[in-house]
Amino acid sequence: MHLPRRRTDLAVFLAVLGTGVVLVRCGIEAEAVSTVAIGLSTLYAAWQRQDGAPRTPDERDAADPRASERRE
Repeated sequence: MHLPRRRTDLAVFLAVLGTGVVLVRCGIEAEAVSTVAIGLSTLYAAWQRQDGAPRTPDERDAADPRASERRE
């Protein structure tokens, strides 16, 4: 894993953790905070995995060398 991405991951983790602590200290229920944290982590994971325009199934198979093994 590249160092800049690890730093970004750490920064996002600390931001979500800090936000959660602040919200709980302000009296927000822990269940609501966990729901927001799960939503934010899901959005961040999707953002990290975006690789441009969506590809058609044929293009995905051509890019995946294991796809030909599965068909045989």
